[in-house]
Amino acid sequence: MKYLVLLFFALLSREAMCTHNRAGEIIYTHISGFTYEIKIITCTKESSPADRPYLKIRWGDESSDVTEAELDSLTRVLEDTSVGFDTKRNEYVGTHTYSGTGTFTIRVEDPNRNANVLNINNGDLGTPQIDKTSVSVMTVFCIESVLVITAGNNGHNNSVRLLNPPKEQACVFQPWIHNPAAYDPDGDQLVYSLVPCKGSGGLDLETWESPIDYTDDASDLFTIDSQTGDVTWLYPLVAGEYNIAILIEEFRDGQFVGSVLRDMQITVINCNNNPPILQQIADLCVTAGENVSFNVSATDPNGNQISYFAYGGPLTEVENEAEWNTVEHSFSWTPQCEEIRLQPYLVTFEATDNASVPLTDIETVNITVVAPPVQNPDANAQGNQITLSWDVHPCYNIFSTSEAEDVTYKVYRRAGEYGFVPFPCELGVPGYTGYVFIGESQGLNNNTYVDTDLSYGGAYCYMVTTCWPDGAISYASHEFCDTIIKDVPVLTKVSVVATDLTAGIDSVQWSKPSEIDTLVFLPPYQYKLYHATGLNAPNQLVFTSDPFNSLGSGDTTFIHTNINTQSQGNNYKVEFISGSNTAVSSPASSVFLQLTPFDNSIELQMITDVPWTNYEYRIYRKGPGNIDFVLTDISFTNVYLDTALINNQLYCYKVLAVGSYYASDVQDPLYNWSQENCSSPYDMTPPCSPQLSVQHYCSEEYDELVWNNPNESCANDVQQYNIYYTPVEGQPMSLLATVTGAENTNYIFEGLGLPVSIAGCFTVTALDSLNLWPNGQYYQNESPFSDTICVDNCPIYFLPNIFSPNNDGSNDLFVPFEYRYIESVDFKVFNRWGNLVFETTDPALKWNGVPKGGTDICSDGVYFYVIEVNTIRLSGIVTEKFSGTIQLVDGKTPPNSN
Repeated sequence: MKYLVLLFFALLSREAMCTHNRAGEIIYTHISGFTYEIKIITCTKESSPADRPYLKIRWGDESSDVTEAELDSLTRVLEDTSVGFDTKRNEYVGTHTYSGTGTFTIRVEDPNRNANVLNINNGDLGTPQIDKTSVSVMTVFCIESVLVITAGNNGHNNSVRLLNPPKEQACVFQPWIHNPAAYDPDGDQLVYSLVPCKGSGGLDLETWESPIDYTDDASDLFTIDSQTGDVTWLYPLVAGEYNIAILIEEFRDGQFVGSVLRDMQITVINCNNNPPILQQIADLCVTAGENVSFNVSATDPNGNQISYFAYGGPLTEVENEAEWNTVEHSFSWTPQCEEIRLQPYLVTFEATDNASVPLTDIETVNITVVAPPVQNPDANAQGNQITLSWDVHPCYNIFSTSEAEDVTYKVYRRAGEYGFVPFPCELGVPGYTGYVFIGESQGLNNNTYVDTDLSYGGAYCYMVTTCWPDGAISYASHEFCDTIIKDVPVLTKVSVVATDLTAGIDSVQWSKPSEIDTLVFLPPYQYKLYHATGLNAPNQLVFTSDPFNSLGSGDTTFIHTNINTQSQGNNYKVEFISGSNTAVSSPASSVFLQLTPFDNSIELQMITDVPWTNYEYRIYRKGPGNIDFVLTDISFTNVYLDTALINNQLYCYKVLAVGSYYASDVQDPLYNWSQENCSSPYDMTPPCSPQLSVQHYCSEEYDELVWNNPNESCANDVQQYNIYYTPVEGQPMSLLATVTGAENTNYIFEGLGLPVSIAGCFTVTALDSLNLWPNGQYYQNESPFSDTICVDNCPIYFLPNIFSPNNDGSNDLFVPFEYRYIESVDFKVFNRWGNLVFETTDPALKWNGVPKGGTDICSDGVYFYVIEVNTIRLSGIVTEKFSGTIQLVDGKTPPNSN
C-alpha cells in the first residue's frame, strides 16, 4: 500500500510540470461552401516547462467512437510572450470542410489547467491525501464553440472575435471589470452569460464553483451585462487565481446561429490600490458619412498615472476604421455606407493605472451607424393618385445584385404636414407624427411608389425610409406633399333624411369638377348618379341630369326616395360625362348606425366609407319618456359606448357625422345624418371570474375551496357560484355543487362515492341575478371558469406481519392497518410449498386463516403474500405492487370473517 501511495505522488509531480492552461477560446471564419477556418487561441503559463506545439481538435462532425489518437491536430502558428502576467498567447489554425448543414460543436481539450485555481477545488477525487488547491492540476482544460450551418445564402456564420485579451489582475476588496470586446462580422445580435467552466467531454466541471460561491459572502457579487458583456466583480475577497467562463451567443432574426466560450483566469492579489474611474460615455448614433469624435477621461483615487486603451470592431474589423489617439485618448470615426447595420458596434475603453498591481476601469459604448435618408423625394398628383419618387439610396454601390433586391423603401403618409425633425437615434417614422405605413417598394432600384388610395382633398404628405437586408432602418426623408386636384366631381353629402324599410330617404350632393381640363372635356355635360346597398360598389343608375354647357350649372343634388335606410346603409358615386369622356368621383356612403346592447349600456358603431375625413360624431339620444332627440355627447371615433342606462328600457339614437376635405373650394364642414335606430340594454355581460384557492387536508380526507367575492372588485350583481369537478385530471368537468349567496365563498369537499376520494380538479364560476332578455326569457350570466386547481390523494396501505385466528376477539382476522384512498386490491396468500391458500379483491382482506375451499384454520407457520393495491390518484387508478410474509400463530376455532 505504501508503494501505491508513493507511485501516486510521483505521477502527481509529473503532471504538475505540465500545468499551464490559463485561458482560451475558439473562433471560426467561413471561407466558401462548407469550408471554415478554425483558430484556437490559448493563454498559457509562460514559466511552465509544459508546451503544446500542436493541439487535438474535434470538428464536431466526427463519429461518436473516434478516439483521441484519431483526432486531427492543429499546428501552432503564433507564440506571443509580450502579454505579461506570466502569460504566453498561442494561436493554432486549420481548415475543415463539413459535409452539409447542421449544428457542430468544435471542441479542444488539453489535459491540465494550472495549479491552485481556488474555485476549481470542491470535487471528490477519491484522494483525500491531496490538498484541494491541487484539484485544478488534474482538471482538463476545455474550450468550445458552436457552428450552425443552415440552408440558403444566409446559412453560414462567422463567429465573434474577442478583441480584448483575457489578461486580468484584481486587488482584494476592489472592484474588477472586464469586457471581451466581442465583434461579430455578420452583425448578429449577441447575448452574454456566465456559465460553468468545462472539462473532459465538454461537460460542466463538477469541481468548479462561482468565485462568489467560493468566498460564500453575501457582499460578494459577480455579474455580467447580457447586452454589453461587461463582467463585474464587487468585490474579490480572497487572494488567489480564479477561472470563469463567458458564453457569447449569436442570434440572427431571432434564431440561434452560433456561440463562442471564453475560459479565462483572474489573479486576485493583496494590494493597496484603487482602480481608476472612467467618465461615463453615452451610447450614440452616427450617420454614415458623418464624423463622431470624443475624448475619454478618467481620474485615479491614488494619483497614479493612467494609460488608456480601446478595443472594438470600429478600430480593427471594419473597412473604414476609427482612429484612437493613445496620447490624447481621443476617439474619432467617420463610418461609411459599408458600416451600416442593425446591431450597434461596441467599443470598450480601458483606463489602467501604473501601480505595482495595475487596476482597470472600463466603459463600453454602443455606436449605431445609421443610413442617411433618401434624397430628392417628390410627390406628383395625377387624377386620383399620387406618384412618389426619390433618388436611389446613396449607398447603392455597396450591395451585390442579390443584396440590392432585399433592400426596401417603406412609405408613410398623413393628411397635412407635421414638421418632423428626428432626434438623434430616432430612426424611421415614429407613430406620434400621425404618419401611417401605407406600403413599400422592394429592391434598391425600385425608387417609386404610386398611392392610389386617395380622394380629392387637402395635401397628402409622405416620408420614406430605407430598410437594409439585416433590418437596419435609415433616418426618414424630409416630408414631401401634393394635393389631388379637383378634376372629378366630388361627393359632399350622403345624409339620411327619413328612416324606413321601404320609404326611406337619402339626400345626396356633390361638387363640380372645377379643375377639369376643359380642352378635353367639352360641353355639353351631364351628371349620372349610381347607387348600391351597404358598402357595395355603386352600379345602379338612379339619376341623370339634364345636359348643361358650363361647369357652374347643372344639378348637383338628388333626393333618393323609397329606399331602405333602416337596416342598411347606401353607397353612391357620380359621373361627369362629356361625350365619350367620363370623370368619376370616389364613392361615399351614408352613416349606418349599428347598436349593440350590453348591461346598462349600448355600443354605437358608425359604419361609413367616405372620401373625406369625419372628425367627430355628435350623438343624439331619445330615452324613455323623451319626445325629442337630445344631443348627449360627441365622439371623436366611430365607436361610442353610452353608459348609465336602465336595462330593458328603449333608447333611440341618431348621429350627425361632421367631416371635411380640408380644401378651399368645397363646403366645410360636411354634415351627414345617420338613420335612427333603437335598442334596449340588458344584462348579457357575465361577471368576472372568481379567484380560487384550494386547501388540501389529505390525511383528514377533505378539501376546502375558497374564492373571492367578485362583487367586491369587478362585478355588482353576483348571486351564486357553480363548482365544477373532475376526479381525473384532463377529463371533462361536471357540476359538483351550487353555492347561493355572493358572500358564501367557501366549500368543503369530502369526496364522492365509496371508497372516498378527495383527489381531482376544481374550478368555480360566478352567476349574476336573473335578468330579462329581449326574447322575453330570464337568464343568468355565468362567468368564465376560474383557474383550475388540482389536488391528489395520499394513499396509505400497510399490512401487519402476524395474526392469531383463535377467536379470542383480538387479531382474529388478517386485515390491513387503517387505510385510505384504495379502490381495490388483488391479494394472494401462499404456503411454503407455493400453493394458493387465500385470495380477495376486498381492500379490507378479512382473512380468517381458513384456506381457500377449506373449513379448518391453516396450521401455524409463515405464509407468503403478494398484493396489487389499486390506489385512487389524480391521474386515475394507479397500481402498486409489494409482497411480504404473514406469521399465523395460535390458530384454533375459525373466527367469523364478517
